[in-house]
Amino acid sequence: MTAEQEPTIHQPFLYCAVFEPDGGESVHEPPVISAPLNSAADTAIPHGLARDVATALPGLWYCLHLPQSRLDLVEMEPWLLQGTHQLSMGHNILLMPIDLFEKRALGPLWQPVLAVCPDHLLDRTAKRAGDLNFVLPASPVSALSDDSINAHWGAIHERFSFGRPMLGGVPALTRRLDLAAVDLPHRLLMRRLGRPSEQPEPDAQPVALVRRSIHDRLFVAAAAELDRRGESFESPDLNLAEAVRETASHRQISASLALPGVPPAYVRRAYPAQLRAQLRPMADLDVDDTWSPRIGERPDALLERAAMEFVLTRRAVANGGPGLMMPSVPPTAFTLLAQLERHFRDATQDRPRSVRKLLSRFDAAVRPLLTEAVVETVRSASSLTIFSNFPLGLVTMPGDTAPLAARLPITYEPLLPLTRTVQRAATSPIVDWNNRISVLVAECIPASDPVGAESRRGWTFVQQRNANVEGLTLHLADTLSLEALRRAVREHNPDILIISAHGTIAGAAAALVIGGQPYVELGLEKSPPVILLSACHVAPRGAGVVSIADLLLREGALAVLGTQVPVDVRRNLMLMGRLLANLADHVVNPGRSATLLEVWHHVQTSNVINDILTATPALREWGRTPGPSGLPPLQEFMLHRSAGQIRLAHIYADTEKVLGEIADEQGRGDQVRNWFRRPGYVPESLFYLFAGRPEQIHLSSVRDRIERFRPNSEAAG
Repeated sequence: MTAEQEPTIHQPFLYCAVFEPDGGESVHEPPVISAPLNSAADTAIPHGLARDVATALPGLWYCLHLPQSRLDLVEMEPWLLQGTHQLSMGHNILLMPIDLFEKRALGPLWQPVLAVCPDHLLDRTAKRAGDLNFVLPASPVSALSDDSINAHWGAIHERFSFGRPMLGGVPALTRRLDLAAVDLPHRLLMRRLGRPSEQPEPDAQPVALVRRSIHDRLFVAAAAELDRRGESFESPDLNLAEAVRETASHRQISASLALPGVPPAYVRRAYPAQLRAQLRPMADLDVDDTWSPRIGERPDALLERAAMEFVLTRRAVANGGPGLMMPSVPPTAFTLLAQLERHFRDATQDRPRSVRKLLSRFDAAVRPLLTEAVVETVRSASSLTIFSNFPLGLVTMPGDTAPLAARLPITYEPLLPLTRTVQRAATSPIVDWNNRISVLVAECIPASDPVGAESRRGWTFVQQRNANVEGLTLHLADTLSLEALRRAVREHNPDILIISAHGTIAGAAAALVIGGQPYVELGLEKSPPVILLSACHVAPRGAGVVSIADLLLREGALAVLGTQVPVDVRRNLMLMGRLLANLADHVVNPGRSATLLEVWHHVQTSNVINDILTATPALREWGRTPGPSGLPPLQEFMLHRSAGQIRLAHIYADTEKVLGEIADEQGRGDQVRNWFRRPGYVPESLFYLFAGRPEQIHLSSVRDRIERFRPNSEAAG
């Protein structure tokens, strides 16, 4: 690299937090606890953080305070800062067992900078780091301090800044880890803008820090928009407050939440009584939760808390938005969720009134978790990452009438087992489809099964409808055995794998049925980045079962879509077909949505009309029968009447209102409104969960996403 080259986003810095695995060698962990854990000597409970991994926590936290890439070494213009925040790239910090600390494990994508390790591993780590061309000497945990951060920033700047002056404001080590996810992203943001920012006072309240974070992110967005329009902050005609308010109306702030908690059913199965007696819920704040080189030696609650806060803070830093630690989910909320999921499995029909009652009780149980800071964060966010095994998206926020999943796009990162969460959180993979998408539908249900026959008809129709879409390829394959599924994935190497199968609860696991056998692991040689599970209840959250949706993340998938409850094959086909139709539309007309998560949320929320109109034969018939306008109510709603009338936070109520107005014009308003209430409908579209990183699946060029923020560029606007 020559001195004339500008810093780029394509060679991020790599840090390694090294630890020594128990027994001195890394081993494959089973996906399911098959018998109670009689001793907590090796694992913190209840979320399952391996104690050997916990020794790396000081290094993981330390590296979060160092530069992510060369761009952190120079003052950034608002347009570039706004553009890079849309990518949610973040720090690349590999959690690395010493026996695997080698070139093959690191890969060629990063610039190795620093390895941090427990003191007793320093000699081995230093030798391997030298062999791997790390820029800085390995550092032992005992040497980590504010002084070492300043020294490391200085050394990195000298090596990579190409002679540019060093910015001030090197971030001090975070004092309070319980506030780190809302504080550290703000301090790093202010440093990039060349503005000083101190750590919060001891009595600081989360809601005040959230408001500060949101205001300054909106300030950056307003500055970027002014840059794009060729306007200046120094202009006498500029109303800065108005510019910030205008930006807030189309905000792009990605927020993050960590919501601890383990289903009681899992706790009873995994831990004997003497260990269960030790468990205590976590609060949102804990004054004892402070930085220390000895984090890994703390009691279980503080140990697991520090691990959760690390993954939360890392994501918040990547997004440049606020992150919040929430209190533990109360056991009653998990119990109600299990009842809700069991109701769907056991009921011979949807029973909408029973579902509404259960959802109401569910909301009441969770409402105490929705602190002022959480509500402020959610209402200011454009998307949400939730680190949890609890589907917070089913909860209705104060003042809303629809569940949170309707309000904004949500992606989940499971916290169980916590060791895997920490491992997955350490890097920022980005997939750029560049307007070309290949899809494989693997049909695992025999044609002799009525569901399999219906599924084949539906997917054949979807394939024919998209046959002439240049840039989108869709293959169908009969995969009636696990080996056939593996072979089809090897042959087609798809970007998206859709697995059409029956789902089942097999013991302690939610599994896929393939060839008559339940599977929770697929053993694919190379996992596609996206896997969509077109199957019933493969991602339940209430009963504490281990789900294949979560385990596919462990196998290498970047994003996995699954269902919490059984779903009707026809309605599921409609939803999956609409998702592919929207992806095809993006391929033909690029730029409408930036990521897979955005497309999914549009499909999920726009499918609400189908939740309502396919609930009963009477509603289905009315929705398809032409009215006075010549159009059926379904088409009338979608083509003309819904525009500007639907608020996402009230999407079901608003959809009912518009449909009721259409029915009034037919003289059937009271009848149709009565159908909405009795027998009613189920919000089935909101019982789908996207786990992993669907926001990192970019539909078009990543470079173009950033360039559209550049002033006077062709992509701008």
